[in-house]
Amino acid sequence: MNSMIRLLSGVFALILFTSFTRNAEDGIRVSVKAVRSAKGHMLISLYRDNKGYPDNPSAAFRKAQVDISNGEASVLFSGLPAGEYAVSILHDENDDQKMNKNNLGLPREGYGFSNNVVGAFGPPSWNRARFSHRSQSLTTIQIRIRY
Repeated sequence: MNSMIRLLSGVFALILFTSFTRNAEDGIRVSVKAVRSAKGHMLISLYRDNKGYPDNPSAAFRKAQVDISNGEASVLFSGLPAGEYAVSILHDENDDQKMNKNNLGLPREGYGFSNNVVGAFGPPSWNRARFSHRSQSLTTIQIRIRY
């Protein structure tokens, strides 16, 4: 009888432990490395569809302005529903909230996209940058910044 109570107590404790433990983090973690300076901020935009992607950050599903430290920047977008997403980043070195370009229309500031895709003449398409995220899980996206 005593061993039965211990066994049931152990099973009950295991059920409680597994039902209340979740990933310490869930959502989409975006990381950028090899940032050339700590000037300004990293602007990170998360899109749920191609509306506004990537040129209109105000249309983004979520966005963040992140400090740069030791050549890196990262953010966790948490509490996200499952679905298709894409990310665009901008190293806004002068903090003017926009991509600065030279006379030829080429970017003067760092940029990047999920899946590390590039476009031939302009930004890559939504279909090439999109990725899937499952709810209550952690999706990690590492973006290589281009200058």
